[in-house]
Amino acid sequence: MQYPPQSAHSFAEHQALYNRVVAFYFEVIQAHEGILSLKNKEALTALEKLTHATEKSPHPILPLSDIAPDIPAMFRRAAINAALGSARAFFSSLKTWRARKEKHEAQPCKKGKKQQPFRERPPVPPRTWNKSASFYAGLWKERSQHSIMLRVWTGSCWSWLKIGALSRDIPEGYALGSPQLVRKGKSWWLHTPIEKTLESPANVVEQIASKETRLCAVDLNLDQHIAVCTVQAVEGTILATSFIGNGTAVSGTRRETARTHCTQPISDWHHCRRGTGQC
Repeated sequence: MQYPPQSAHSFAEHQALYNRVVAFYFEVIQAHEGILSLKNKEALTALEKLTHATEKSPHPILPLSDIAPDIPAMFRRAAINAALGSARAFFSSLKTWRARKEKHEAQPCKKGKKQQPFRERPPVPPRTWNKSASFYAGLWKERSQHSIMLRVWTGSCWSWLKIGALSRDIPEGYALGSPQLVRKGKSWWLHTPIEKTLESPANVVEQIASKETRLCAVDLNLDQHIAVCTVQAVEGTILATSFIGNGTAVSGTRRETARTHCTQPISDWHHCRRGTGQC
């Protein structure tokens, strides 16, 4: 991404505001945990009613305007979705922790021994936020192969900034998603996902009924090959086989496993400890 030096300050201010708004909505969700039982779209509407002033509701319970005035709707919604994602992950971990604690405390004590306390620490909410700001529709425009306009909070106002960007050809059938401002060291990058809507595949019974269906079976091994892959027809005929080797390319666990077995031919037993089959 190409931009003038002064724009880096604006990007930093924009991301800082974005994370303050994400943290604000995370705290709102903590205070109204029932929102997480709603689907994302319904949860977003509920959070906006609690925080955003409108003609029908000029005095929300938790006004977002206390964080910053005149926040664009798409900026607010991007932050809400980010907060919802973090909140769902946190409360899911917390629920799992509580279940483990209850299971531990429900275990009967052994005769003559005290029950050991549950020592696993509970998950805690994020103490700091460093999410990359997303630009929903309305926060960007005039995208071309070499440039794009972004609506950015500069620290004092909302401004449109034109920046240079290198883009690639979009594969056929794909559409551009929402750009995201990402900080890497002292530089700023613009990441844009591509999206494609796929039709839901038929169920397994219907797929297997077709003679054109091909199945790929993978067998994980513990000896010379990491895995053996076979492509089979529905009736079980093997059409192709591939051996995946080079065990040194995997993690140390498999290398340690390989060391415990002597794979040398009989004539090379002098490389092994005498009287054992180990290397």
